[in-house]
Amino acid sequence: MEIVQFKNWKFEVDRSLTIETYAGIVSGGAVSCSCNDCKNYVESREYIFPEEVKILFLNLGIDYKKEVEILSYQILPNGLHHIAGWFHFKGKMIDGKNCKRDIENESFQIELTAIGDNFSIGFCEQNSLTFFENKDDLIQVEFEAYIPWLIDKSLESL
Repeated sequence: MEIVQFKNWKFEVDRSLTIETYAGIVSGGAVSCSCNDCKNYVESREYIFPEEVKILFLNLGIDYKKEVEILSYQILPNGLHHIAGWFHFKGKMIDGKNCKRDIENESFQIELTAIGDNFSIGFCEQNSLTFFENKDDLIQVEFEAYIPWLIDKSLESL
């Protein structure tokens, strides 16, 4: 196990198992989806993640090109698309804010931390739709981003 520090978070990480798991995945969820929002995400992926987040993913063993899931929320008045998604890594959160805040009736809310103007990130103990066979000791990396539409403009609202 390795210790990884990122901003106010500290993790114990099984980097080798995380790398091994991602190496066994052919492609992320967005590549296997045929919707235009996912196609645009794939086209935008290189520009979405700030450099410090790409370095974090490298330290955690996450392949940022193999997201579990992508969600599309809305098109903002400025034309940017509000999207979200998540990844996992094997490990434990030692210190830092859990982004999953329980609210009434077994519901929860995700509260992320901004990294720049168009990207936010958070971490929680969760295993939604994971690539990992063993779902114990997983940290879910949640993110939101505001991205431009890069593919054919006629497909934007389909």
